[in-house]
Amino acid sequence: MRGRTLGPTVLLILGVLAIFPLITRSITNSMLFHPSLGQSRNPGAVGLGFSTLTLAAEDGTAIEAWWIPYRGTAEDRGITVVTFHGNAGTMADRLEHTRLLHDLGVSILTVEYRGYGNSEGSPSEDGLAMDARAGLAEARRRAPANKVVIHGRSLGGAVGTRLAATEPADGLIVESTFTSLADMAARTAIPLARRLIAYDFDSLAHMRAVTAPVLVVHGEQDELIPLSMGEALRDAAGAEWLAIPGGLHNDTWVVGGAIYWQKLASFFGALDR
Repeated sequence: MRGRTLGPTVLLILGVLAIFPLITRSITNSMLFHPSLGQSRNPGAVGLGFSTLTLAAEDGTAIEAWWIPYRGTAEDRGITVVTFHGNAGTMADRLEHTRLLHDLGVSILTVEYRGYGNSEGSPSEDGLAMDARAGLAEARRRAPANKVVIHGRSLGGAVGTRLAATEPADGLIVESTFTSLADMAARTAIPLARRLIAYDFDSLAHMRAVTAPVLVVHGEQDELIPLSMGEALRDAAGAEWLAIPGGLHNDTWVVGGAIYWQKLASFFGALDR
C-alpha cells in the first residue's frame, strides 16, 4: 500500500506552526524593547565618579556597566545597589535618580542590557537574565564586604525580581513593575494577546521565591501599570510598601520627594544593622 503524501493545506499548517514562535518573538521584541544605542552622557555629567566596565555574560555577550563607588566616611552604608532600568532608552537617562540614590551612602552598579547603549547582542528575556547575573557577580567582586541590594524599575523590576529569586541577595527594591507580561498583554484589546507574546517575565511567580527583604514602590496614578499589580507583588513577598499619591509610571521618585528617599534610606538602614 502506497503511503499518502501530505496535501498542500496540511503543509501550509505545518509551515505556519513552524514559524509561529519566530513571529511571536518578533512581535514581542518590537513591542517590548525600545533601546537607544550609545550613551548620551555618563555619570560625570551629574558629578559622580565612575568607571566604565565591560562585563561578560554567560553566553559571551559583552555588557556595559558603570561602577559608581561611594567614597564617603561615616555615611557609607556598606551597601552596593545593582540597578536595572526600564524598557526604553539607556541607563544614561536615569542619572538624576542615580545621583540621588548615591547620596544615600550606597555604591551603585548600573547594568546596561544587551542591545542597549554600548552593549552587544539583542535583548530577550533569558538574555537580560544573563546580563543581570553578570552584574550581580561584578558587584560582589568589586565590593565583597558590602551587602547587595537589587533595584529595578518597570521592566527592570521584572529582571531584578527574577535575579533575586534565583541568586542570593540582601534586599530587593522594585518600582512600577508588572505582575507578568501575560497580564499586561491581557490589558490590551488584541484578541488572544496572552498567546501572542514570546516571554513570561513572571514577576509574581518569581516574587514568591524571593527570601530577601523587599520594598515595592508604585505610583497610585500609574498610567501604564495599574496599582493593583504593585499590590499583588507586595502581597506575594510580604513586602514593605510605598504607594506614591499622584505618582505616574516614571516619576515616583520625583512626586514622592522626601517621603520616597526617606523610605529607601530606612530600607537600607534596616539592612545595615
